[in-house]
Amino acid sequence: MLTSVTFADGTTARISYFKDLGHALYTFDDDTIHVMPGYFGQPDRLAVTISLGRPGDISGYRLTGLHVGDYLLTGTVMCTGDGLTPHPHPHSPDKFPLKDITDADSRQDAADYLSDIASHFYNTFA
Repeated sequence: MLTSVTFADGTTARISYFKDLGHALYTFDDDTIHVMPGYFGQPDRLAVTISLGRPGDISGYRLTGLHVGDYLLTGTVMCTGDGLTPHPHPHSPDKFPLKDITDADSRQDAADYLSDIASHFYNTFA
């Protein structure tokens, strides 16, 4: 299924949802990320995994990372809890993309953006 969404900050994503897999690709201009449920087989668990990829990604999805302000976020995050707050993914806790953002306001903006993406996925597809 192909659709699109415009987020509160005005950015628009084209979404390719793969119903048989339960995954989606969100494409923002030149950025592509992979979003999927965080706890397979446990729909009562509020969690979403966002794979941001990196330039030169070889996953087959051509993930590029996600530009947020002046930053390029790469890696993987797990968004959990009522606000779908981004945390390090349990499989790669040392590669949390938000830890490299030194400016507190920019880090919060990036966290809010990832939460918005996770919320959209969870409320629309999960």
